[in-house]
Amino acid sequence: MTTTTRGAPRGGSAPSGGARTGRAAAPARTRPAERGQAPRTGTARAPRRPAAPARAPRMPFVLLVLGLLAGALISLLALRTVLVEDSFTIARLQAENSELVNRQESLQEEVVYLESPERIAREAEDMGMEQGEAPEFLYTDEGRVSGEGSGGASGDGG
Repeated sequence: MTTTTRGAPRGGSAPSGGARTGRAAAPARTRPAERGQAPRTGTARAPRRPAAPARAPRMPFVLLVLGLLAGALISLLALRTVLVEDSFTIARLQAENSELVNRQESLQEEVVYLESPERIAREAEDMGMEQGEAPEFLYTDEGRVSGEGSGGASGDGG
């Protein structure tokens, strides 16, 4: 049994381009009615859609991004300059510290030399001082002198 249909296919007009695909077009979708409203009928005019919001201009955004990038670049350059300057300061201070350590060691060696008894005795001789003999001790209670230089003789008690 074959059935033929005449006229437009079911569900609306023929597809664009005039070619038939053999499929029926889907019926137009309608929005469901909101609560408390009567369902719309096909004869009522559909409300107008609000106009699409205008796109924001791109130029201010691009300028903002470029400004932020430029600011970040300048900040990085300034930070790098400060770090390089500080590294030069650190290198200078380390060299100065090394020089001061060497100076301190040389001064300590000089102090050790100046405190040596040999140097003191030599300078005393250069000034005309003579080395003393063995010390002699005077005992006032007994009235005698003792020591290597006295020769064992005792003096008068007077």
